[in-house]
Amino acid sequence: MDEHIRRRRGYSYYLVNIDCLRTSTLFNVVMDLEASIEDLLPYLAGCLPGCNYVHGSNVIDFMDAGHIVGIYPLRITITGVEGDEEAERLCSGYFDSIEEVREKRETLTPVYDRRTTLTLLDILHALPRTNCGACSSPSCMAFAARVFRREAPVSDCPPFLDVLAKHRDLLREMRAHAYEVPEDPP
Repeated sequence: MDEHIRRRRGYSYYLVNIDCLRTSTLFNVVMDLEASIEDLLPYLAGCLPGCNYVHGSNVIDFMDAGHIVGIYPLRITITGVEGDEEAERLCSGYFDSIEEVREKRETLTPVYDRRTTLTLLDILHALPRTNCGACSSPSCMAFAARVFRREAPVSDCPPFLDVLAKHRDLLREMRAHAYEVPEDPP
């Protein structure tokens, strides 16, 4: 197992097969940090869009481009990674973000309680639910899941764009969670 561990400055990582999906070609990544970031968690929570964090729980979780990410004091876990190249890029990016927060900590406002209030169903209910395929997804449910996982912007649904004014509250909520959304109509 040790030969599969990739060591970098400040962390190491390895890929794990997704046991519950035997035919999957995707992996999960386990990234072990050399130093605890427990004291940085409230600051990271303030910088990570759409994350969930309750102080004292010692975990931040969020969706990032289709990956479920968990940040713990000494470990980061990332789901659905295609291989070593993507794992390397993601691990390096998260480690750089941690280091940036560490450097800028004094200028950041910590967040001690943040919960995502937006759900996949909130997005689905705003879509036309006609399964027209204009978004290149097989169904509105599949498209809502892609939007929720931050794999596609909600603006990829032309019928949704036709009724933007009807969904101002949803757009505001999505914007608050740093989703890519179209501008509010006049």
